[in-house]
Amino acid sequence: MTRHADAPIAEPVVEQASHWLMLHWQGSLDSQQQAAFDAWLADDAEHRRAWSRLGRLQQELTQVPAATSLNVLRQQPALRRRHTLKLLTALLLIGGSGALAHRALPWREAMADLRSGVGETLQRTLADGSQLQLNTDTAVDIRFNDRERRIRLLRGEVLLNSGHDPAFAHTALIVETEAGDVQALGTRFSVHTQAGSSSVQLYEGALEIRLREGSPVQLKAGQSLWFTSKRNGPPGKADLNAIAWSEGRLVAEQMSLGRFIAELSRYRPGVLRCDPAVANYPLSGVFPLADTDRILQALEQTLPVRVQRMTRYWVSVLPRD
Repeated sequence: MTRHADAPIAEPVVEQASHWLMLHWQGSLDSQQQAAFDAWLADDAEHRRAWSRLGRLQQELTQVPAATSLNVLRQQPALRRRHTLKLLTALLLIGGSGALAHRALPWREAMADLRSGVGETLQRTLADGSQLQLNTDTAVDIRFNDRERRIRLLRGEVLLNSGHDPAFAHTALIVETEAGDVQALGTRFSVHTQAGSSSVQLYEGALEIRLREGSPVQLKAGQSLWFTSKRNGPPGKADLNAIAWSEGRLVAEQMSLGRFIAELSRYRPGVLRCDPAVANYPLSGVFPLADTDRILQALEQTLPVRVQRMTRYWVSVLPRD
């Protein structure tokens, strides 16, 4: 049973509380603002409950004492503050305790320094000159200091061309995943993380992969590796087609339709599934990712399949009648 303190809060009150939270994040209130805020708090018990819950949720989010959490969030970049505000207001509307919300929402991803949406890719130049590209539905945190350049891959896939700024010559460049750390040595490589495992495609230079609970593995240019926190597969051959997404394309060379649909599903919202009866059909081609519906139409024209659309967000590839 939901306690009253954790019950949903009415939307008008949430909007008002969000307004005051943004003002607090911008810095100390002036005397007129402070008087108006105090009057708003005193006006209604629901105002006080909303503000109290915001304080608890901020503390849960930052994992620091309440007296410090406001300053921590105030110092975040504007984009991250906007993401944070959306999360906090959503939690006020749906109710529930901070602990429950922490389990229900992807906090780390939502608070990431860089995020790409489903079907979206991003490219950024980092402080050391490295070129970082985010594939669809990817989130990363970026932490540079005088010892290391660490890119924390929270979800999805990145392609990294390491920079050569002399100011960072003595700092390690690392991509951190749940399964382990990938340390670059003047390289061009991609890292994809999912379901507790990671895979690396190395195109130039060298890498050292340090599993969380296993022995380090060295990779040379032209190799790939799959690994978890405790074990890894044998090195394979790096596949240039695996990073065709960085140029807006999905490339299939005698790929099974089931695998192709699984890859395509990463670039569109909702559910995209392939019937087992057609999953083994071989497929070759180069497909532009900008229009996934067009790709599905092309499949109907080239293979004995039909695309069933229950809704825009629930699509199945089935045998043709």
